[in-house]
Amino acid sequence: MDYRYANPWARNNEPKEYIRFEKPTEYNGCQIFHVHQNQFDVVKAGVCISQRGGLEGAKKCADVVADLMFPSFHDVRSQMLEKHGHI
Repeated sequence: MDYRYANPWARNNEPKEYIRFEKPTEYNGCQIFHVHQNQFDVVKAGVCISQRGGLEGAKKCADVVADLMFPSFHDVRSQMLEKHGHI
C-alpha cells in the first residue's frame, strides 16, 4: 500500500506530493512517517505539517496540534514556540 500526502514546501521543480510505502505510526491524530535515518514527517489531514529529526520531536509536533483539525506548518511553529520556547 502507498501513502500520499501534500508537500506544502514544494517549489516548481519539486514534487507536490510525497509518496511513502511504509506504514506510518499513528500518534495523537497524526501519521508519523519514518523517512530516512533520523528524519520523520508529521502528517495531519493529508498534509505534511512538520519534518523532524527524531521520533520524539515528531510526537511533540503532533501533541501541539492535537486540538486542530487542519493545522498547517505555521500552526506547528507558533504552538511549539508558545508551549516549548523553540520550534
